[in-house]
Amino acid sequence: MKAYEYMTKNVITVDKDESIRNAALKLRRAKISGMPVLDGNKVVGVFSEADLLNQLPDILEEADLIPMVDVQELTGSPVKDVMGSPAITCNPNDDLKDIAEIFLKKYIHRLPVIDENDELVGVISLGDVLKAFINVVK
Repeated sequence: MKAYEYMTKNVITVDKDESIRNAALKLRRAKISGMPVLDGNKVVGVFSEADLLNQLPDILEEADLIPMVDVQELTGSPVKDVMGSPAITCNPNDDLKDIAEIFLKKYIHRLPVIDENDELVGVISLGDVLKAFINVVK
């Protein structure tokens, strides 16, 4: 079982210089939890819901001490300031077993799939790998 058999080919991406707000809106509208970050045609990172949440103050521990959060300030910065980088990627012919091991070792949920020119051709998620393994077990 290879990545190209299970990856998503129509990938939603964000440019490294787009605002965190625009990236968050893309995630919400597409109902996804993360996406590759591009610099031109090259994958330079991954932006996820976790990156967005890490921008918020810790309201649980210091709720009484935190003034109203300036959402514009928090979300106006470029994605490149908060993305996971460098991007961990895979190739279309990589085996799903190897990809599953990367997910486990790196605690990530998606990998941009790049071709021999280092250009994005898809994304494979933990959910894609689980679906593939479930089909094998049936």
